[in-house]
Amino acid sequence: MAKKKKGCSCEPGLPGWMATFSDMMTLLLTFFVLLLSMSSLDQQRIKEALGSLKGSLGVLHGGTKTEVNVRELLPSLEMVEISPRQLVDKDYERIRLELYRKKMDNKIRADRTEMGILLHIDSSVLFGPGQAEFGAEAEAVLKDVAEILRETRWQVRVEGHTDNVPIRTVRFPSNWELSTARAVNTLRFFTEQQKMEPARFSAVGYGETQPVASNEDTEGRARNRRVTVVLIEPSGVKKEPPQGRKPHGRAEKTRSGRSGFSFSLNMKRRVLEQARGGE
Repeated sequence: MAKKKKGCSCEPGLPGWMATFSDMMTLLLTFFVLLLSMSSLDQQRIKEALGSLKGSLGVLHGGTKTEVNVRELLPSLEMVEISPRQLVDKDYERIRLELYRKKMDNKIRADRTEMGILLHIDSSVLFGPGQAEFGAEAEAVLKDVAEILRETRWQVRVEGHTDNVPIRTVRFPSNWELSTARAVNTLRFFTEQQKMEPARFSAVGYGETQPVASNEDTEGRARNRRVTVVLIEPSGVKKEPPQGRKPHGRAEKTRSGRSGFSFSLNMKRRVLEQARGGE
């Protein structure tokens, strides 16, 4: 009697190589599906395909959305925003240090006000008595001021001030004309010689109406004769509505609410022509 052949000794189930082969085919299929989705140039479908792929690989859990909310990653803008007042304080400290480093703090005095930063320049440093032309020291001092102004982008107002001693000359019938001419000449130095942007600047003459010291003694009158360069705080400019201009050379209320003799760049030629005509 013939002997029965022994059955196959293979283990039950599929062979192990088929599991590896199936994984490889699944990955290839997924890869080609991704290529097909990208070839359609449909951004929404690309995002969905990427989300599905990452989800199947365990990168994302319970969804296919791949967009990330920026607000969840970045802090609120209000948390990191620097206010205009902080910028003013920072620039004020920088300007004070710059004046001290250049040993100019005895000629230029910096003040911090609600308006912005004020640079008070003694008029004796810039002009002779009763004059609007620059003296020997003026150019060097104003160059230092110009370097400070270049480091900011704020609006600049140049103010001319005098003491209460009357002046009556052909060129300067009163302190209004003298203070305004000094302010305009200082402005022209910045815009013409230093090539700074004219749109940033304006000039105003206050005459004797804005003293910072008593006019009863020589020292006080010397402090009142000054040119003030005002770096106007940006927020302060936005809050104040524009004021209407009045005809040539009349006293008017300026943006600071102070009575002044206001001239714009467009009027400087007329002022200079009148001044030359009176000489």
